[in-house]
Amino acid sequence: MPDHLLSTAYVPFSLAFGLLVALLLLEIVALLVGGSLLAGEADGPDIDTDLSATFDLEADAAPDMGELVAASDRMIAAEPQTAAPQGLATWLGLGHTPLTIWLAALLLAFGLSGFLMQTLAESLIAHPLPAWIAVPVASLIGIAFAARFARAFARLLPQIETSATSAQFMGGLRGVVSQGNARHGSPAEVRLRDLHGNIHHLRCEPLLSDEVIAEGTRVLTVRQRVPGSKSWTLRIIAIE
Repeated sequence: MPDHLLSTAYVPFSLAFGLLVALLLLEIVALLVGGSLLAGEADGPDIDTDLSATFDLEADAAPDMGELVAASDRMIAAEPQTAAPQGLATWLGLGHTPLTIWLAALLLAFGLSGFLMQTLAESLIAHPLPAWIAVPVASLIGIAFAARFARAFARLLPQIETSATSAQFMGGLRGVVSQGNARHGSPAEVRLRDLHGNIHHLRCEPLLSDEVIAEGTRVLTVRQRVPGSKSWTLRIIAIE
């Protein structure tokens, strides 16, 4: 690294890039061991297993719709509620995106704007700006960029499944038939929201073999045991 980049005028921005590189290296290491610093919860939703079992039906079971809908209401009511960011946190973009991503955006914008500012100052006045001037200006630029980036990134989140939900956690979810008509032997696309708030698009058939569920119908998911097997398949029941 050139000596002038370690001078007092440049060292805050060099440190910012150093921290950014460290974050990237930690993320690579985390990915290699099967984790991620950028991801949300990796495990399934924390739900009452007895309540979850309500939506497990044997192949020949006759469902009690009233009981299933009531159990689904209880499960939804028990979902953990995440408070929306307020005040300064809202302006900063905190809570809209994982903190690691927000911090990486801040470090990138702070370091880059600082280097550009000091380089421009050297070309215009033959020496860099004092750190007590450059650092606050670059900090404001970095915070503003991180806030804007966090809000833009948040708009992409509904298209990204941040935590996988296996079939064992899908029973009792509410959704809507989003494409096609669901009938036995001809599944339709169903849009579901899991207990993490993630959106899933799955193809499902009705639970009842003689039922046809039209596009746009609100549905409830249940798990039905595959005849002669220990595995389960996800089915839907119309609730309107």
